[in-house]
Amino acid sequence: MTDAYVDRVHDELRHKPLDRALLTAFAEQLQEEFSSGASVCDAGCGPGHVGAFLGRLGLEVIGIDLSPAMVARARALHPELTFEVGTMTALAVPDGRWQGLIAFYSIIHLTNDAEIRAALREFHRTVAEGGLVLVAVHLGDHGDAIVHSDEMLGVGVDMDFRFFDVDWLAAEMAAAGFTLEARLVRGPYPDVEVQTTRAYLLGRRTQEPARARP
Repeated sequence: MTDAYVDRVHDELRHKPLDRALLTAFAEQLQEEFSSGASVCDAGCGPGHVGAFLGRLGLEVIGIDLSPAMVARARALHPELTFEVGTMTALAVPDGRWQGLIAFYSIIHLTNDAEIRAALREFHRTVAEGGLVLVAVHLGDHGDAIVHSDEMLGVGVDMDFRFFDVDWLAAEMAAAGFTLEARLVRGPYPDVEVQTTRAYLLGRRTQEPARARP
C-alpha cells in the first residue's frame, strides 16, 4: 500500500496550481511575520511532498507521520528534511515549537470528534502565538460522513476516512483557539485526484482554547 500511495501522490502538486499558490502564500506570510527560515510542522506528512515544497521555499520543515513505513519513504525521498514517527493527537515537542503547521488531508484519518479536537488542541499548543495553521480536508456531500474502504489504488485495505462539514470544522478550529483568516472550497482536478470537493482553512493562533471538550 505504501508504494502505491507514494507513486500516486508524491508528484501531485505539480498538477494542482491552487494548492501550490496556497502553500506559497502560507510560506511567504510566515517568512514576513517571523523569519526567512520559519519552522513548520507537516502533520501527517505521508511521503513528504508537501513539506518538501515548503522546504524549497525556505522554511525549516519537520514531518510527522504515524506510519514508520511512510516516514522511511519520506526520509529516502527528501534527505534534506527531518521526518519523525508520531501522532497528531500527542505531538512530542514543547509548547510553541513551530511558527506554522500544515495538515494536508491528514485529519481525514481521525474519524471521531474527540480525536479531531485532540489534534486541534495539539496544533494550538505546539504553534507559537501568532503562528499559522493550514488544514485541508475532503468535504462530504451532505455534511460529515465516515467512509470505509476495502480497496485503495488497487490494493486491499481496511481504512476509514472522514469527509467533513466545513462549517463544523471551522467552528472546532475557532473553539481550539484559532482565528480563521481564510476559507476556500474548490472542486476536484480531473484525472489528478479523487473526485471530491476540497476545503482549505487558514487559522492564526491568537487565543487560548475557548473550551475543553472530550
